[in-house]
Amino acid sequence: MADTTPHTPPPKPQPLLPDTVPRSHYTSQRDYQTGDLTLGRIAVLKDLGRYLQVPFDCLAECIGSAAPQQDLHRTRNKLITDGILLHNASGLQWKEFPSPPAKSLMSEEKTFQPLVNVISKILEAVMECAVSCVANPMGTPLSDRNNTSRPDGFLVLGDANTADKIHWFDIAVPFEFKKSRDSKAVLDNEQKIIWSLHNIMREDPLRRFTFGITIEDTHLRLWLSNRACLAVAQPIDFLKDIDAVISLFYALGSVTKEGLGWDPTVERLSDGNYKFAVGTERFITTRPISTHGADSMVGRGTRVYEAKDAAGKKVAIKDSWRDIGRDSEGDISRAIIDSIQEKLGEKQAAVAEQYFVSVQVYEDVTISGARDETVNPMKGAKDDGAFKWTTIVVDPILSEIRHLPSTGNVPNSGQPVLTRGIIRRNNDAIPCRVHTRIVFHDVGVMVQDVTCLADNLSCLSGGLKALYYMHKAGWVHRDFSVGNVIWVVNENRCIGKLGDFEYAKKVDSNASHDVRMGTMQFMALEVENQEYLFQPPGASGNDYPDPLGTIPADFVCCTFPSFRMNFLHDIESVWWAFVWVFFYHTNTPDMGYSLDELDAQWTQYQMAFPGAIGQSSRQNFFTNDGVLRRACHTLSAACRSVGVGGIVFFARALLESYREAEKLYPSLVLDASLLEHTHEMASAYLEHAQKLAKAGGIILCPVPVLRNQKRTISEVETSPTPQARKKRRA
Repeated sequence: MADTTPHTPPPKPQPLLPDTVPRSHYTSQRDYQTGDLTLGRIAVLKDLGRYLQVPFDCLAECIGSAAPQQDLHRTRNKLITDGILLHNASGLQWKEFPSPPAKSLMSEEKTFQPLVNVISKILEAVMECAVSCVANPMGTPLSDRNNTSRPDGFLVLGDANTADKIHWFDIAVPFEFKKSRDSKAVLDNEQKIIWSLHNIMREDPLRRFTFGITIEDTHLRLWLSNRACLAVAQPIDFLKDIDAVISLFYALGSVTKEGLGWDPTVERLSDGNYKFAVGTERFITTRPISTHGADSMVGRGTRVYEAKDAAGKKVAIKDSWRDIGRDSEGDISRAIIDSIQEKLGEKQAAVAEQYFVSVQVYEDVTISGARDETVNPMKGAKDDGAFKWTTIVVDPILSEIRHLPSTGNVPNSGQPVLTRGIIRRNNDAIPCRVHTRIVFHDVGVMVQDVTCLADNLSCLSGGLKALYYMHKAGWVHRDFSVGNVIWVVNENRCIGKLGDFEYAKKVDSNASHDVRMGTMQFMALEVENQEYLFQPPGASGNDYPDPLGTIPADFVCCTFPSFRMNFLHDIESVWWAFVWVFFYHTNTPDMGYSLDELDAQWTQYQMAFPGAIGQSSRQNFFTNDGVLRRACHTLSAACRSVGVGGIVFFARALLESYREAEKLYPSLVLDASLLEHTHEMASAYLEHAQKLAKAGGIILCPVPVLRNQKRTISEVETSPTPQARKKRRA
């Protein structure tokens, strides 16, 4: 008898969400790394892209609870008694500012100098105040990053008058002042305060966030920078909003170091190393491994150090900030191994684990009993819609003026012009990040720093093997680069291991997150373009019939799949890393290369790794066999004999795999046989190059280093001697 009981129909399968669009880090590119202050500021602004505008009261509340009314009255009365505040017909007035700064005939420095006295008097009213005020400092603050910028003033930890020299580590709140309130003054202040906030966050591992203050004429704005966003308060009038000014600086003076952004779970040691807490355990660093992740104002802010645990065992510790909706790297790493064990069995999982960086302990940072998260600038707001995003568009104006950078002499590419525009919300919520730490058993050298070519290629092979097991278990890594494969050397063996699983996810996962900051030098072309590029002509079937023919009766317009990363994209990233090893390096510098030869190779490197998304040269490099072959001929003879075959034929094999996967587009054929075949080919080309490299005993030298050496020698050889210069004058 048929079952007539009504049933709920099964839910329709939900389409997989597209992967988040990758974004490049401008602070990882050459302009920023030159040390030129102007180029650095432009890179930071491009990276940042936008900031958040919020009501003043909301951002002020992020400092801490407002000053009690009795303290506010007491401080105001003291300022009146001391003659800092005067009564006039319209109410209270700062004695030293009888008129707006814009009307002052004095310099900016002298115009705002009295503000130090105002702030200092407010701070004097605070019991156990931890900061003091400095304006127009005579010297540039000390910097471990060769930063040559100098704020117009700042709040500094301790008594500034007793300090021999102020370091950026000690600056609590930087200031920027302008007499004018026109758009040029506002944008100049913004550019400078953003750089100061950026420098504090990149330079000091102890800083979780930092505040800043800008004044244009009478408009005072409060800034907050953390790893989730940059926020600025709507301005108050510092000549009229007397109580707001008193309350602001009273709060900055009374808040703890933790409230000003310092991290109590990290201690700076006298030898320049750091002591990190991970739960109840303590780890003392011995050297930095990678800290460039902290250069971007918004993002993970990743710093990695070699360290020792309490027993003296060598470990690696990673400090970073993940998206609040994302699993921790430790959890993801464990889930990958569990998936491998579930799908491939315990024996295969045991083999696979040796190719993954091993986790010792991981935990979110806890401060005062609470998980450390980035502060919401709208905390406590009555109207959660009272914020708006403002875009930053940087358009450098070329200049013939040369500029002295903090390191080296680099031409000035012009002052950045910022164009501001409001981004309507469109459910664009305020992001939040969680502070987390993870400790690894394995300590090694990143493949980018391995100088023996054979070891370098062996390290990449280890990373590829880790990807193989991930792919077999249904995962993609999504961020393979020369910075997250490490060469581990111990008593028993040397092996390449893959790490950095923060972006890894299952191929069928619907988890989506904020814009991903990819490592663009190693990004697969389809990931860069966010579309499938290798389907053959006509693969879309009857999507668009010939308009001169007869439209079939059964014609249905195809629906195209959302773009998602797959295992081929990870393998292509390995190819880009393979290419990077050969084009960024040459063999030892005593081989007599000319500067022209090195320049030719470096030109091809820039074609392959242009430092920006959307450059056609990169696609040509991968897909055009002739372009790739000609590029390989700029390599040194020794490197060419090892790498050229693998580079060219590895690319061909990948292109064939892409076409096979997309031959039935919009359907994708990503089956087990294609996975096995592509991995087999990739592994074979790497291993073949590795054997050749071992036979040649090649030691690598970075091309930029050798070019600079050659250029310096060339300049010395072509410069006239002192005697020749005298004769020329005569």
